[in-house]
Parts: sequence; structure tokens; C-alpha cells
Amino acid sequence: MDGQMTTLAHIRLAASPTTWGVDFADNPHNPAWNRVLDEIEASGVDTLELGPVGYLPEDPQILGPELESRGLSTAGTFMFQPIFDDAREDEVLDVARRTSGLVRELNGDFLILVDQPTDTRVATAGRSATATRMDDAHRRRYLERVRKIGTIAGENGLRAVFHQHAGTNVEFLDEVEALFADVDHECIGMCLDTGHLAYAGIDPVSAIDHFSDRIDHVHFKDVNGLVLAQAREEGWDFWQAIAAGIFCPIGDGVVDFPGVIGALSSIGFSGTATIEQDRPPDSSTDPLADLRASVAHLSPLLASDES
Repeated sequence: MDGQMTTLAHIRLAASPTTWGVDFADNPHNPAWNRVLDEIEASGVDTLELGPVGYLPEDPQILGPELESRGLSTAGTFMFQPIFDDAREDEVLDVARRTSGLVRELNGDFLILVDQPTDTRVATAGRSATATRMDDAHRRRYLERVRKIGTIAGENGLRAVFHQHAGTNVEFLDEVEALFADVDHECIGMCLDTGHLAYAGIDPVSAIDHFSDRIDHVHFKDVNGLVLAQAREEGWDFWQAIAAGIFCPIGDGVVDFPGVIGALSSIGFSGTATIEQDRPPDSSTDPLADLRASVAHLSPLLASDES
């Protein structure tokens, strides 16, 4: 498949090192970064998120040619950081600056804010009724940190978008609604992730309509319904569910992707949707085969939507 096949209708598909299990730059089990770039190129996808800063070469004079030689451009990337942790604010803001600077130098558009799971919230991932919420004082400090990151992104010419995530302090509908009610759209948009929404019990199609005025970026992710049901029934934590394969190739799970694409079209969304399949980096599954399967499932849906 050539790269042009990944630009259909109003949505341009992208890939991410997340599909290879790369959430933390210093994980010793991470695959070699050049292998990941080679396999993204082999998939036919010509756009990517960079993954956590420090995984790919951080010098744009090195990384830029590596991307160009493979015909790849960047949409931006995520910072998967402990936004919840008051004691680590300086560290989090430093990562925001480093990440924003690299994305700017590579002509990307987005800085995606993803809070790290906490021990307390990991244990109740996907189960709203038993999840402990932040108290008011902690929440105020949290939101102020989010605003600071949004400002850093804006100073680098990027759009900051917040990504709801299972096992974190912003997972369930009430938490997502509250964050966007209290943080101006000018500062922070939304990265809508179909898989993390479904894990949290939120219908992605309904969420697209509900948050239509905040969605600037999208992650396409599918959820294995059998694993999800078992995780809820047996009280698995987030990391147990990831190890069991709760996220699967697109088309193999419970997310209604025809409905998702139709809903995005109906709100006039035009932009990038990054295919992700969270997994451990030492998983025995084949990320390239899964990415190809996801692209193969999505391409006719996008072509149909265009017509």
C-alpha cells in the first residue's frame, strides 16, 4: 500500500510507537527505534506521532533525516507524565518544553497531554462507581498544571489537546466534562481516544457528538470485548488488562468504527487520526501485522465515507 492510501476522506491516518508498546522512553524492553520507524514505513502509513520524548533521537538534525528517508512526517506526539503529582511539577513542565520543542522543529501540530495512571486509579480502571476522585484542592492544582502545559505548547506554535485515559484521574465522563468545563478551549482541546473511552464505559460515537466543539485530534483504538468483560468481572487493574490484550487490531473489537467515522464526518472533523494498540513492549504479538490489519479495516470505511 502506498502512503497516499492513508489519506482518505477528511481523516489522515497516522501510526505511533505506542503500538510497539513504547509508553516510557526508558523501558529496557522497548524495541529499537529504527525498527519501529522501518515498520511504520512498511505499513504504508506516512504520518506518525513520535512517542515519548527521549525514545526517538531528540536532536531534530538527526531525527528529521531519519523520518524524511522513510517518507514520514509527524502529527505531533504525547507526553505521558504524572500530571497528578504536585511534587513532580517541574519535571512534568520540563518534559512539556522538550517535547514541544522537538515537535515544533519537525513541523508537527499537537502536544497530547496524557496523565499517568496512579496506583489508586489503576486498580479501578473501567469501573467508575469504585474510582476515587481528586479532592477539590488537588483538582485545582491539577487543572492549573494542565493550563501551564497548554501555555508551553502554544508558545511553541502547537495545539495542546487533553487525552482521557483509563486508570488515571481523568477517565470517566464526569471527569472529562469537568476538565473541559474548567479549562478554556483556547488553551486545551481534546484528543478523543475511542479505545480508552470504550474501556471507561463511554460510547465513542456519542462522545464525538457530546464533545464536538473540543475535538482537535483523534486516536483510533479498538477494545477486545471478551477481555473487557473479564477485566470488569474479575476486577483486573489497568496493567493486567493491557497484558491480557484488552486493545486489539481495529475491526476485531467492540468499537463501532463505521459509527465513529460517520460521527466525525457529521461534525466536520478534518485532521489526523492516530492508530494505536497499547500493549507491553515485550508482547509476543506482531505490531506491524496488527497495524496493517487496522489500516486494511479502516481504509474502505474512510473511502466509503468520502463517497
